Amino acid sequence: MKEKAFIILGLVGLGMMLWSAPGFCQDCKTRIDNSERLWLSGKFDESDQELEQALKQCPNMAELYWRKARNIYDRIESLPREKRPSKEERIKLYEQVITLADKCIALEPNNGNCWQWKGIGIGRRGTTKGILNSLSEIDDLEKVFLKAESLKPEYRSENGSANAMGDIYNALGQFYRTVPDWFILKTLFGARGDIDRSVEYQRKAVAREPNRIEYNKELGVSLLCYGQKKNDDKAIAEGRKYLEKVSSLPVLKNSDIVDKDHARILLKNPDLACGYSRDAQQVISKEEFEKTREK
Repeated sequence: MKEKAFIILGLVGLGMMLWSAPGFCQDCKTRIDNSERLWLSGKFDESDQELEQALKQCPNMAELYWRKARNIYDRIESLPREKRPSKEERIKLYEQVITLADKCIALEPNNGNCWQWKGIGIGRRGTTKGILNSLSEIDDLEKVFLKAESLKPEYRSENGSANAMGDIYNALGQFYRTVPDWFILKTLFGARGDIDRSVEYQRKAVAREPNRIEYNKELGVSLLCYGQKKNDDKAIAEGRKYLEKVSSLPVLKNSDIVDKDHARILLKNPDLACGYSRDAQQVISKEEFEKTREK
């Protein structure tokens, strides 16, 4: 029995040595590079195939999990609203994003990319269900994104279509705009919106990638919302300038096409700004909030 135990331990040890051997590591890195190149081209299925092969060799590489989460997200975001999967299907997909991010965190608790994608999964699940139906999650969501920000991930894609810190700023900016700023939410759920912080975070995102369509669109949206809440015509005018700028910026990824269309819609319908989300317009009135509390 002892001999069998030693043999098993030896085989396990040999397997671990092989997985960590230079050849295996280099092969996984090559597959990650291939996956990145395919992701940049919008070939998410092919990108996933490279990641799946890498996972067979390097199952404990955290980076593979957040990249798989990103592919799920970007498949959906690249489609116009009317062509996306059903609400129920999207919720299941965003739960997969969260599961992958949790695996990433378990392997590397201080990897900001893992926390970023956990936040994105929770956030998109929330906007799919509706902000007012997801208020019990806003405190956790805020903490996840602030954790990601504190870890300062350095990842940036070659063309700037992804910038970890910029994307975290953008996500926080959207969070503080779409979550209502009613004080009762802080009392009941531990967090609330803040349009000043929203504009601040979106400015930081644009500063990192001045030509990113999404960042300029979202800053424009936050400024419109700010101007409407504060009766500030200068903020509204500035917001319109950022939305107008979007039409002249280069398309770097498929979701940019959606954002260009949405920028035009927002210029024509600025009253949509405070509840705007790329995936679905959010209803955030106090009347609707009271209805959810009565259920």
